[in-house]
Amino acid sequence: MVRRAGPNDGRRCGRPGTVGLVALLAVGAVLATSAAAVGAARTSGPEEFDGGLIVSGASGSRNVVGSIVAARGVFTGVGRIVERPNRPGESDQISRDDLVFSAGTIHIVNLNRHVSLSINRRTCKASFKAVQRTTVEGGTGRFANATGTFAGTVTASAVTRRKANGTCDQDHPTLAEVDSFSATGTLTF
Repeated sequence: MVRRAGPNDGRRCGRPGTVGLVALLAVGAVLATSAAAVGAARTSGPEEFDGGLIVSGASGSRNVVGSIVAARGVFTGVGRIVERPNRPGESDQISRDDLVFSAGTIHIVNLNRHVSLSINRRTCKASFKAVQRTTVEGGTGRFANATGTFAGTVTASAVTRRKANGTCDQDHPTLAEVDSFSATGTLTF
């Protein structure tokens, strides 16, 4: 095929300054791709969670009336705790929670390794302590692919109901409960 000579022959581009614009756009595309790659990089490091919740059982069912969680380490933030039901077939030694922050939610699974419970039979005041191993199983937002493991402790004070015969009822939700926890480990997100 024979090419005919046109008005732009002898020039690199049709308009002056186009080469500079094309080069600028190419540099912008490289920078944008690099920024996206850095934003997608996983972050990993030590993390500590501390928090607590207040529970009322006055209605006959467990109702969390307030909660807070503070995170320090590779992620720093303040949020709330949402208790989640166990999956079918899971042991009573397992509990599931969501740690909800403005950046997203972290799904955690707690395994009670050592539990102690004492009840004052006269006042029906209960004290509970559990040593736990906590595993992070993803989440939402910034924590969509989060992983991690933590060692922690939960302590609680509660007042149980009384049965008709006057003994303390350990089979139903407590009338009132205050829990606090602390956990340290590694978080990757």
